[in-house]
Amino acid sequence: MSKTKRHLIEIVERVENERLAKILGITYDEFISLDSKIETNESKDNLIYNYRIEFYEDSPKEILEKINKLEEGRRVYIEPWELNQEYDYDEQFDAITENKDFIKKYQNEIENLEILSKLGVPFNELKTVLNRQIFIGIIGAMETFLSDVFINLTFDNEKYFRNFIESHPEFQKRKFELREIFEQSEKLEETAKRIMLDTIYHNLPTVRKMYKDTFKIDFPDIKKSYELVLQRHDLVHRNGSTKSGELVITDTVAIKELIKTVNTLVYDIAKKLNL
Repeated sequence: MSKTKRHLIEIVERVENERLAKILGITYDEFISLDSKIETNESKDNLIYNYRIEFYEDSPKEILEKINKLEEGRRVYIEPWELNQEYDYDEQFDAITENKDFIKKYQNEIENLEILSKLGVPFNELKTVLNRQIFIGIIGAMETFLSDVFINLTFDNEKYFRNFIESHPEFQKRKFELREIFEQSEKLEETAKRIMLDTIYHNLPTVRKMYKDTFKIDFPDIKKSYELVLQRHDLVHRNGSTKSGELVITDTVAIKELIKTVNTLVYDIAKKLNL
């Protein structure tokens, strides 16, 4: 390999690593100091679902703790579009805040998924695939409801916004000198917006704490809902199998039970927040 070609490869690798570091919320130097590998989750037809970054156990914990979207202490999932283009926070925020009819939006999505679940499909294999997507969609509807409600209510209510700033761990980690107070104050809403949009709203333990700290409500019990979220994780990232190799059941009975569980959580929150 020529020196010029090797240099070009190094430049490309640096650009890719800088982009990954930005997505993860850390610096380039911090990213390259981590011991990691990147794998692809894809279908049999080579359709890419997402990318997975696995950090090894000997990676510095003080850097891992800074990473956005970190799951299980050492793993991050990145959507294909995140690598292909810059994430437009303002566009996403505007899309979320323009529709405040949270319950109707959720109900419409669930009703459409119920209609899909009743479609006659000629082959069992295709029915299984359809049921998987319906299962994933139901969890997605819950996740959308949780994010829409949280972001809209927090930005529409000064008291909620202050509660969020004072209680969220990300703000507790940030340090600045007193002379920077006005500069930081001007950036406060933008920083809060990014933190909210970067939150994974099917991570129910995290979301429960955010709701309790910000809105001062008793969040519904999440044990059963979170178990179903983990099943959704197996459907998306393990092609429908658990770590032990067992298939996740997504038949008609399972879908009905899922809708019942998710409805209970959503409507309980709606009642406590007077939506």
